Amino acid sequence: MHPNFNFNQVININFRGYTRPIPLTNSFGNVYPVLLDDILANVLNVTDSDKVLDIGGGSNPFSKATVVTEPYLEYSAHRSGRQVKPGIEYLECFAEDLPFDNKSFDFAISRQVFEHTNSPSDACKEMMRVSKRGFIETPQKKFELLFGPNPSHNWFVSVEGDTIVFERRKFIRHSLRHLGMSAFPSSQEGQLLLHWEFKNLTNVQFYWEDHFKYEVIDSQDGFNYANPIHASEAHLDVAICGILQGGFYLDARASDARTAIQLRPDWSLAHNTLGVILWKQGDLNEALSEFRIAAELEKRDEYKHNASLSNPADEPILVDFEYALPIDEEYCSKYLNSYSLDTSKLLK
Repeated sequence: MHPNFNFNQVININFRGYTRPIPLTNSFGNVYPVLLDDILANVLNVTDSDKVLDIGGGSNPFSKATVVTEPYLEYSAHRSGRQVKPGIEYLECFAEDLPFDNKSFDFAISRQVFEHTNSPSDACKEMMRVSKRGFIETPQKKFELLFGPNPSHNWFVSVEGDTIVFERRKFIRHSLRHLGMSAFPSSQEGQLLLHWEFKNLTNVQFYWEDHFKYEVIDSQDGFNYANPIHASEAHLDVAICGILQGGFYLDARASDARTAIQLRPDWSLAHNTLGVILWKQGDLNEALSEFRIAAELEKRDEYKHNASLSNPADEPILVDFEYALPIDEEYCSKYLNSYSLDTSKLLK
């Protein structure tokens, strides 16, 4: 279902000096321009008189929102270290338990939130309860399976017919090493394709009125971000892969490494990884401090080498994971055989 709007138009997007006309419809359907609030409001028929709720607005709340909720105002691991937006009045609460009366909002929007929730069924129920209509955007399941999820994503999301489907993530560390970190960040054209022209391919964009259908496929032995071991491994996986895949977005990767350390303070691998990122960012003193902590926690040659660095031109040694996780081994065994990766099964 879509609002009564003509998607047969083109908008001009300027991204870092590269301008490209982007149609709002393609072979995959309609494209909601979620990064341009004014145009998005027009597409969604959101008016100035509407009472609008943004569920989990985080660091990029919907500018037309009357009320913005956020589950963690101080803790930013879910937002890759980005802080909430200054000057915005937030209400701290979870999507699963909204403190509003029934149908008290004309419109509710949630962008890149429901994949993080503890209970997507409760989040869906609450969104329908408090609002007359709404819009949900999440990463697309197949895209995340191939290119790697955010470390705090509990759920893969897809749409089957008129139903939005949530499936419990079945792995902790991404077996394909977060390919998207090298496939897109270095290319302006790639970024435009990813975040604009084919946003409806890489993301679920789900508009609803009055109510909608949802399905949750859960698994007790799947990934659970509330488990500190799962969360720390997932964050450090992204941090290490970020370096291996070209070192883009190092501020976010430093946040991932810091979160891993916060969850497991005595983890030498996490301290060394943070040190490598800081060194690449030019923060040599803090990097050396992290290298020394790693060397004190675990007496291995790579950590000792890094702790002895003095020349900014020197290259620190990145240590990768040297052990497998049972949950990941079980997941991979379903799709790997002696000669190939069975993507037909992986992407189902």
